[in-house]
Amino acid sequence: MPLSPTQTLTSTRSVAILTGPSTHLDHLGVLSAILKIPLIVTEEKTFQLAKRYYPQIDVSLMEMADLSMDFLCSHFDAIFESGKFWALELKPFMNLLYRKKMRFVFCPHGNSDKGHSLKEHPAQDVSLVYGSHLHDHLQKTGALDKIQSVVATGNYRYPFYKQHKTFYDRIAEEEIFSRFKHERKTVLYAPTWQDRENPTSFFQATEELILQLSSTYNLLIKLHPFLIEDHLAKVLSVQHRYEDHPAVHFVDDFPPIYPLLSRCDVYLGDYSSIGYDFLAFDRPLYFFNPVEDAATEARPSRYTGLATCGMEIPHSQKNGLNRFFQETIARSQSDFSPMRKELYSYTFGEEKNPEALQKEIFETIELN
Repeated sequence: MPLSPTQTLTSTRSVAILTGPSTHLDHLGVLSAILKIPLIVTEEKTFQLAKRYYPQIDVSLMEMADLSMDFLCSHFDAIFESGKFWALELKPFMNLLYRKKMRFVFCPHGNSDKGHSLKEHPAQDVSLVYGSHLHDHLQKTGALDKIQSVVATGNYRYPFYKQHKTFYDRIAEEEIFSRFKHERKTVLYAPTWQDRENPTSFFQATEELILQLSSTYNLLIKLHPFLIEDHLAKVLSVQHRYEDHPAVHFVDDFPPIYPLLSRCDVYLGDYSSIGYDFLAFDRPLYFFNPVEDAATEARPSRYTGLATCGMEIPHSQKNGLNRFFQETIARSQSDFSPMRKELYSYTFGEEKNPEALQKEIFETIELN
């Protein structure tokens, strides 16, 4: 049942609020479990997914209209969020109307090589980063100048998965991997969504990938929530065409990513942040460049970061993916392993003890 605006969630003065995609449960939701703070979600679907996949979370459903400034200022001193414009919109009014110094803590929802939007980053009290990669990115784009304090969290999501591995592996087997008819190596295809910064490879590549790879591999296709939101009819058309395919499964409404990654042998993507998560397993990465140039095999200058740890599929090989994988996968595993390990360390740093992370974050909040 939704809480009324007069109810106190718990005795804590911090809260996480999720108004965005349900996939953010695997970021902001996991963090709320580690910090032992309540999570408020505003969508019924997100609430049900949280109850199903994150029983460790103290989650409540509230209408956006009930998340009034009066309610928030009365119950909390710090708000953890993944939509960085919350602070920009609410903070001045809380200060003006309620004389309330609300602290906002931004929780990132993935590490990727995108970043032009960071140039429009609003002022933040505290911003969490995974490690040096995101910190340096904030600095390079000038966003760091607008943030009072930064806390490096490390990759808290991977140890959270390992802590609850039995639960997550069972549910992944029941809902995902049992759908495949044959025991084979699994390729995870994780295309990003079509934004103003980078194109998606989904519409030009998916059916070709299925036709070429499904005779040899199981193909797990992880759909980006914005891809579904922006192109629902097109995505559903592709899904329905292959919904009974014995070697293909589309993943939607399954927020935890590490139970999927732990069972996949190869990552195939474009610009999705899931590729950085896959580095934890030191397995082969391949990249499907949606910007094709048949006249040249040159790698675009934007292909840096994650793509330095794997192989871009040349334009000339896109009609022979099975052979290309078979001929290169052993070399991809061995040759790129040092780069994968180095980038993982640069991206996430050392894992932090949950109690130590909790202490560091709350002490930082108190200083702001």
